[in-house]
Amino acid sequence: MKKILILGILFLYIGNAFGQLERKIPFSIAVAAHIKKYNLKSNEAYKDQDLEYAKFLFDSLVQNHLVGTYMDDFKMSPLKGEPISFKEIEKPIFLITYATWCVPGIGEIPALNDLSDKFHDQIDFIVLFWDTKERLKEKVGEYSENIQLLYVNELTNQNSYIINNLKHSLGFPMMYFMDSDKKLLDIRKIVTHHSSETLSNSYTIHYNSLSKGVSLLIADLDAKGALAVPAEEDKKELKVKGDSRTQEERDIDEEYERYRREKDSLNNQRGNNR
Repeated sequence: MKKILILGILFLYIGNAFGQLERKIPFSIAVAAHIKKYNLKSNEAYKDQDLEYAKFLFDSLVQNHLVGTYMDDFKMSPLKGEPISFKEIEKPIFLITYATWCVPGIGEIPALNDLSDKFHDQIDFIVLFWDTKERLKEKVGEYSENIQLLYVNELTNQNSYIINNLKHSLGFPMMYFMDSDKKLLDIRKIVTHHSSETLSNSYTIHYNSLSKGVSLLIADLDAKGALAVPAEEDKKELKVKGDSRTQEERDIDEEYERYRREKDSLNNQRGNNR
């Protein structure tokens, strides 16, 4: 009788443990539960101009409460075709949320384009605009064909609660990194720099920043044994050590520097001819 009782307790414990492992907390629920406290502290930090503490608060919110949650499923619209939802996407996701009136760094989109061209077989790159179809049309020519450009019009979307939490809680532009099950591996802010930064330097800054997110997704695929063999060499190129760059990055930087010098030279010639 005791053995039966012990076995029953053991099975109950295993069942409860398995249930806890299988529990999937939606991102919208997690962020709604913690955003008010975060905003109060964050607003005080910015008021005191304590940017380091503000960054600490954001990182703590993400790592302690949001990483490990699952992105809610909601509809996003492409410029052509039917709306799609997250559950339809099979690969890991590199998601950037934006609005058409946001002004990216001059090298941000070229860096993102290069990464998407290289890793689109392993990762789905999505830029989600909180905007209208008409305004998104103006941005199409700037992005690689390997990046999905989607939009959500908050006023007409049926998933208003989810959209409200995703758009307004953390703000934008923002980067979200998800595995193929839509589990959040990390959330990061887009890096910023001074508007006077050169094209070459801006590209390098953004490439190094964005590539860390790609590395995270590639490493997760590798850990799960789901990484395609050809991507191993690409993974090595993503390692960022101080100011060290891959040969490809150096070649691109040199090309941009030549472009900048030629452009400056032309501008100087025009100025002298006036």
